[in-house]
Amino acid sequence: MELIIIRHAVAEEREDFAKKGQEDQLRPLTLKGRKRMQKVAVKLRDYVKNFDVIVTSPFTRARQTAEIMSQIYFETKVIEVPELVPQSPPQALLKWLRTQGRNYKRIAIVGHEPHLSTFASYLLTGKPESFIDLKKGGIIALELESFAQAEIGTAQLLFSIPPKFLAD
Repeated sequence: MELIIIRHAVAEEREDFAKKGQEDQLRPLTLKGRKRMQKVAVKLRDYVKNFDVIVTSPFTRARQTAEIMSQIYFETKVIEVPELVPQSPPQALLKWLRTQGRNYKRIAIVGHEPHLSTFASYLLTGKPESFIDLKKGGIIALELESFAQAEIGTAQLLFSIPPKFLAD
């Protein structure tokens, strides 16, 4: 089973968006971020041909990134899950993967930092401290024996690709 971890693309600056009086969870991607993510998604298809499902944080910038991925990946279904919000503990996402991921072979998840790199580190080493630097639009691929039986410290790293290698 493969878990493709994708950090959302470049969004509006936090401080600038806060001046508009809106909550951070509504912060959208920039036009440049959208265009770059489209390039990343197109190039990623050279390495990963399809996803069974794209799972995303409900935050606007992650949802927009997931929708870009869905368009490039032939309208793959997008599901929002609260376990991908930045404050969610890695154990919650692991529980979701075990219960809801069991019907899939390749899942893409789209979310935020440091949540995603912490989750990847947790699956790789069993420790909830991140040792991964995941840039906006960056991708990490992990292999697991089974989503239903996913255990901490048992994943294998397939690849980690910074966005500059796919978009530039």
